[in-house]
Amino acid sequence: MGNSLITSGKPSQRREKRLFERLSCSYTKTPNRMELNMNPLLVLARSIAAPPTPPLTPEKLDSNKEEDEPKADIEQLPNEMWLEIMSYLSYNDLQQFRLVSWRCRDLVHRRRFMEKGKVIVTQHNLEAIHQHAREGNCYLSFERVELRNLRQCRQLENFLRLVGHEVKHLQVRHAPVFRNIDGKMPNLKVLTIATTSSIDDQHLKSVDGLDMKQFTHLVGFECDGVSLDSSLKLLMLLQLRRTENKVQLRHLQFEFRRNNENALLDVLRDHADTLVCVDIFFSCSPGIDTREWCQAFETMNSLRTLKLSGNCHLVLLEAVLRAVPQSAPIRQLDLTGMLSLTNELLLYIADKWQSTLKVLDLMFCVQLNANCIDALRQLSGRLEALTMAYCRELTGMGLVQGLVANTNYILQELHLEETIFLDESSMCQLLERLPNLRRLSLDNCRQAVTDRTMATICRYQTKLRNLNIDYCVKITDQGLMGFGETPYPISRLRGLKELNLRGCRNLTDQALKIGLRLPELRALSLGYCTRLSAEGFEAVTQNCPSLEALCVSSCMAVDDDTVRIIVSNLKRLRIVNLSNCAKLTLQSIHHILAYGHNLVELIACSIDGMDHEQAQRILEAQRPQMKQVLL
Repeated sequence: MGNSLITSGKPSQRREKRLFERLSCSYTKTPNRMELNMNPLLVLARSIAAPPTPPLTPEKLDSNKEEDEPKADIEQLPNEMWLEIMSYLSYNDLQQFRLVSWRCRDLVHRRRFMEKGKVIVTQHNLEAIHQHAREGNCYLSFERVELRNLRQCRQLENFLRLVGHEVKHLQVRHAPVFRNIDGKMPNLKVLTIATTSSIDDQHLKSVDGLDMKQFTHLVGFECDGVSLDSSLKLLMLLQLRRTENKVQLRHLQFEFRRNNENALLDVLRDHADTLVCVDIFFSCSPGIDTREWCQAFETMNSLRTLKLSGNCHLVLLEAVLRAVPQSAPIRQLDLTGMLSLTNELLLYIADKWQSTLKVLDLMFCVQLNANCIDALRQLSGRLEALTMAYCRELTGMGLVQGLVANTNYILQELHLEETIFLDESSMCQLLERLPNLRRLSLDNCRQAVTDRTMATICRYQTKLRNLNIDYCVKITDQGLMGFGETPYPISRLRGLKELNLRGCRNLTDQALKIGLRLPELRALSLGYCTRLSAEGFEAVTQNCPSLEALCVSSCMAVDDDTVRIIVSNLKRLRIVNLSNCAKLTLQSIHHILAYGHNLVELIACSIDGMDHEQAQRILEAQRPQMKQVLL
């Protein structure tokens, strides 16, 4: 049908491992007990689809005479146990799992799993989804819907009239279809207006945006439509005043502009007692008068998430942070782009929310330096995610003293992109004392990320799910294959889902053949790895069969035959980036159409040998359901 479903994340590997260990102990007490060390989905599928077990040989019968209890079959597990196992799977995995048997299909179609995804409606699948919903035998859940790249039309209006009462979360992206939405969604709770195309029709310019008064159950409003007329956004904001609308907002995301300052402050004051998340992007610098801002924030006793980003000066930033009550359970604080944030103000934040703060984002806070150690030390042992990307004055020893004076078992995400004064020794010491990291980003930390650093990652960071080491040019094949007297290859990171090696130009085919054996890897970036050849890319398709996204941009060895090998061997491939691969021709497009049946995004820019207009016509004619094509 062409609809797309976006998945949510999985729980930690530790919880998953404990569950399957309990299953193994509870249901398999014979010597021939089940092996549950494989991918849970494959274990379930093979257990159900496998033929009956052949008769035991006399030797095996003799060895099992004393065992009176029969071996348990995983298919005999109660539904409650199956549902617990399935809760660890993403939406895409569930869709594969539903094909195993009719019982699996019925379990997957339960409401708790269907809610994991959202239906994305585009101009290519609108007719098919409408027809499917109109027939009444539809297993899709329309609680979460995204309208993408659409224009106003009668069919969209009919579709929303049919399913609109089910929609509770609506996202509008490049789709100025407010008139079609009007009056169709009485139960809407969350409205997100993402990047929105300009409204060219003169008749539509007179429309007063979207009437917010109709959404009587609204609890969340996110509006960052770049091309949406500022007067329309202002009107929608004004309709959220308590004098106009009796809704109780819990989540508000909005762009600050000079013309909407008073309206934004009024909405913040009106909903201060219920707001849980406030996200304000300052596209321009506000005035120096902070009294009204303080009045708006000083009564937000329920605030859990505060995001202040963009062009905001220190006077207002400090006033807002001091105005928020200390009793507010701030769990997430995002100060991305706050160039004025000082070490002293960060220390004040650490003192104020030391017991509640779990997620801290300080990207581009360039005034922070080694003097912020005291603040980090106070938050160490409580923070679960920390971003200090582009804080270029930080030192490796400062991070070690601030975060890991003792082993830190709490931190799960660490982002240090472009932190150029980190050194190898401090980075290794840091990684040794953070045993529970799930995400690690060290992009362009050239001095700190070496083969020795990679050996430390492969030895101690076995729970990683995402690893970004773009443009770490000191990494060689030994870093992935195993470095030092006791080599630890990257294949030890069995649960790795995403790996970015973009710009690691010293890697060769050897690293892909021997080191990169990651059967659960979903996304891999090898862009600008110029020493790789077709032989290495073929090894990737064998060693990483679960890949869904692959980037090989600016890899000069990629030709039409390499594209054929990639799309024919990687059956789950959904996104591929072939930009600046000069050897490609239109034959690659034909290979993609012939073998890339699951492909939904294709990026193939800056290829001189390809007729882009003809490629676009071919794709539009034979694969119109693709979500994104950039040529």
